[in-house]
Amino acid sequence: MGTAASVISTLVHAVGGTSREVEERRPEAIAARPGSIQLRDVAVGYARNPVFTQLDFNVEPGEFVYLVGPSGVGKTTLLKVLYGMVRPQQGHAFVDGVAVHRLHRWQTAKVRRRVGCIFQNYELLPHLTAFQNVLLPLQLGHPRVNDPGGYAMDALELVGLQHKLGELPGNLSGGEQQRVAVARAIAHQPRILLADEPTGNVDSETSARIVELFAELNDMGSTVVMATHDEFVLSRFAARAVWLKQPRLEVAS
Repeated sequence: MGTAASVISTLVHAVGGTSREVEERRPEAIAARPGSIQLRDVAVGYARNPVFTQLDFNVEPGEFVYLVGPSGVGKTTLLKVLYGMVRPQQGHAFVDGVAVHRLHRWQTAKVRRRVGCIFQNYELLPHLTAFQNVLLPLQLGHPRVNDPGGYAMDALELVGLQHKLGELPGNLSGGEQQRVAVARAIAHQPRILLADEPTGNVDSETSARIVELFAELNDMGSTVVMATHDEFVLSRFAARAVWLKQPRLEVAS
């Protein structure tokens, strides 16, 4: 096993490049660009209880963005829109060049092959080991990865869980489950990484390591959108911050 950067570099070549290899185009064409995110006039929620109304949100290919704001303001919902789990009632949502607002549930696999997502509740399969939880998406959704077992092991090593490969989620602490979820999301070196409070259940040292991994992926071309209210992360790792204030987005100073 090599350094984190060398392992990630290996994963990059396995899945066929990064978003920085994309040809530059005019700004108005960002919605069609791999690695980009664009929401236009998006509304989500109910008539009397909107989560968002007229939401506009743009992320350039290869950008690192913090999504910040108090609990309950809609950060998780926004990430679910980007991942194709929540369909807007209004507006347009483009992720990695795909119009996710038009996709049916069975079509979202097309987006998820190129997008990694880390959920607050981890979404690990309880009957599978840590290794199997990372391996399964590689086997099902990434046919170009010719050694899925090797990449799953490398990803778990990156998060410091190489000694927990055979453990079921129920035998892992909350912080360890969080790290398995991180490994699963980064194993295929996604074009876009969506992370919902990925440092919420880990200590400051592990928190720093997780964000360093995200930064390394970002340096290699992956777009990263991370929802957080972790002041340690925000103060230590510089990136553009977007403040979510219902029902609109405001750019933080």
